[in-house]
Amino acid sequence: MTTQTRTFEESREVRAHERLGMVLQEKWTLQAVLGIGGMAAVYAAMHRNGKRVAVKMLHAELGQDEELRRRFLHEGYAANTIQHEGVVSVLDDDVAPDGSAFIVMELLEGETIEQRWERCGCALQPGEVLAIVDQLLDVLAAAHGKNVVHRDIKPENLFLTKSGVLKVLDFGIARVHEAQQARTSSTRVGIVMGTPAFMAPEQARGRWNDVDSRTDLWAVGATMYTLLSGHYVHEAESPNEQLILSATMQASPLAATAAQVPEQVAAIVDRALAFEKELRWPDAVTMQVAVRSASRDLGDGSLALSWSKPSTAAGMMARGPVPNMLTGAQPSATTVIDTTGKTSAVAAWTKEGNLRASETARLRAHIAGLQQSHVVAKKRTIEAQARVEVGRAERRQLDQWFRQKVGTRTAAVEEARLQTRRQLIVIAQRAIVDGATFGTEFDEVREQIAKLERTAESAARDVRVHEMAIGAFDRRSVRLGLALLGIALVLILAAIVAPIVWRATRVVPPQAPSVTESANHRS
Repeated sequence: MTTQTRTFEESREVRAHERLGMVLQEKWTLQAVLGIGGMAAVYAAMHRNGKRVAVKMLHAELGQDEELRRRFLHEGYAANTIQHEGVVSVLDDDVAPDGSAFIVMELLEGETIEQRWERCGCALQPGEVLAIVDQLLDVLAAAHGKNVVHRDIKPENLFLTKSGVLKVLDFGIARVHEAQQARTSSTRVGIVMGTPAFMAPEQARGRWNDVDSRTDLWAVGATMYTLLSGHYVHEAESPNEQLILSATMQASPLAATAAQVPEQVAAIVDRALAFEKELRWPDAVTMQVAVRSASRDLGDGSLALSWSKPSTAAGMMARGPVPNMLTGAQPSATTVIDTTGKTSAVAAWTKEGNLRASETARLRAHIAGLQQSHVVAKKRTIEAQARVEVGRAERRQLDQWFRQKVGTRTAAVEEARLQTRRQLIVIAQRAIVDGATFGTEFDEVREQIAKLERTAESAARDVRVHEMAIGAFDRRSVRLGLALLGIALVLILAAIVAPIVWRATRVVPPQAPSVTESANHRS
């Protein structure tokens, strides 16, 4: 660690202690510093009603980074989604007076598995490791059933309470698949999140779309590998080299590092650490069944954990959190420890706690199995619906193709029929005209056709005559002729009527009777 880094961490520790006595939102009073990590500090706090809790507060200098702030608050949403006893409940979240985001969690009493591992000489017994992993897989089965992938499983994030219950900590980089459709993912391209020593190949490569529940199972295998052998899966001189090895190299068999580990246990670890996801355990429930089977083979079927007091409380507190393998700084402070309680009560409830823990684990495993079956059934239903939709689309395409082909063929048939009719007409015309070739059976038809042709020619001549007459028709000449005809009629009428009128209207003068007329009159 460089002098500059050490100075930065010391100043961060000073700033963390300066917050003691601060009251958050007029409710939570910060009383003691429990841990300081790269992103946040954890405090023991008390509510104004006397309830003791743990408060995880983002460092002030990181509060302006919206991405880190969103990821920090996401921890509470992801943890509360699971609703399992093995997940630390997040009670509240808000912003402190200095602008730092914080979340309020339940306060735990006990130690992390990493601290337990160090206290036991960096090697745990196979039976104890199986008991730890049994509870861990129970939590992961519930989480995966809710579509939550933790993505940072490691001994530091596993906490054993005084009652023997394993708690999974730090869901700060967990991935909630259902929520990704409604919001932008907090995983940005190029950001490496996790711990290289416990990072699956697809996660080390930054292929976040490939990260799923089997990624967590790889980390479980890496955790077992370290707890049993005292070594990391990929040993390297720097975190970057370790990251490269995780992304490119297959894990060596556990037997090569820890030959004393039983074969059944080593087989569980080796399968979990398979480079290809398809070769790993398919889900947490299946791996849990194998863990319990191995435990029975070892002669310990209870898989119950008991918390034992560290050699000295002061030694445990002085040890504190170990450096983070990725950044060289202390890890994110999710280890919530309170050693102020008396340990004499542990012996009184250990036996009863073990029995309850065993029964609870059995019930949780059964529930997790049902949830997993429901998830599998739901997935198969979605896949079946997708196949049905694909089939419907193919059927529509075939229908369109068939209609198109049928339409084309129908048009071709009609064209062929018309062509055949034309040919038949041509043949019939030749048969009628050519008497030498086709014989005398068409004579009557020929006579009828000749008669019709003569009639048609006569009609055609009449049409031409009428056309010529219509063409010769001059409306102006007709009007002039009619006018002259009218004048002539008037003249003729006048010639006839005029004498009659003259005779009727003329005056004849009286004349003396002649001698003859007088004589005749007298006689």
